[in-house]
Amino acid sequence: MPSTVRSPEYRKGLVVTITGALLLTLDTPLLRLVDGNQWTVMFWRGVFVFFALSAWWLWKRRTSLYSGSFLMGPWGVFVSLLYGLSNVFFIIALHNTSVANLLVILALNPLICALLSLVLLKDRISISTWAAIASSFIGVAIIVQDGIGKPGSFGDAMSLLAVFTLASAIVFTRKSGRNLTTAPALAGLIAAAVAYPFAHSLSLDATQWGYMATNGILVMAIASGLLAFAPSLLPAAHVAMFYLLETVLGPLWVWLAVGEEPSKMAFIGGAIVITTLIVHSVLSLRKRPG
Repeated sequence: MPSTVRSPEYRKGLVVTITGALLLTLDTPLLRLVDGNQWTVMFWRGVFVFFALSAWWLWKRRTSLYSGSFLMGPWGVFVSLLYGLSNVFFIIALHNTSVANLLVILALNPLICALLSLVLLKDRISISTWAAIASSFIGVAIIVQDGIGKPGSFGDAMSLLAVFTLASAIVFTRKSGRNLTTAPALAGLIAAAVAYPFAHSLSLDATQWGYMATNGILVMAIASGLLAFAPSLLPAAHVAMFYLLETVLGPLWVWLAVGEEPSKMAFIGGAIVITTLIVHSVLSLRKRPG
């Protein structure tokens, strides 16, 4: 897969990636509003994502000339498994290490994507991209600096597995050259299957169902579908950097939703990450012929 793309395709990729990443930032506040058992929430989120993306695919098949298979062959199955494993490792990590350690390790996603792209795709990573990766990581480290270093070696290991499988999913999507928008559907079922044995109850009240359905059917289904499609348009490392918006904007939405005010350092680190993403995107657009 060549590392250069023409500007119109890059612009489309930016729109797809930014839209998906911004929607993904709503996941955390909606889950906080559900306020349910972690495993129950993870089960229903996975199920809702599966059915929402399946319904979208069926609608596309019936209303257009789209003839792609649901999982797009072996590539689709493989990438789905990677996304599913990433979700599972993330859940385990969340219960076995500090949130700060988890977020810092997840911030390695762009770096791992860049390294995997060098090895697997033979992509040439620009100096500006390396600089943006470093700047973004510093921004995330500032956001969570108070909690870094708290014990949780097993959880940290699970965090590394979570970020490695996520980065691998992004890179292999790029390598496949295919539209793998429906890959998160199977990933949702994998997460649901793992969560099911640990969920003491699958019941929710009316308010919880409303937030859960909004998150699973609209927010997560659309966000995960767009972000699974994005690597077919943008270099993997560029897509990975926008995942950091969840770390930056998620706490802001939680503050607005349930009143948990972020620290001053969170605003400083967030400003660094957002500025980095904007500058890098503008520079990348200027470098690509129109």
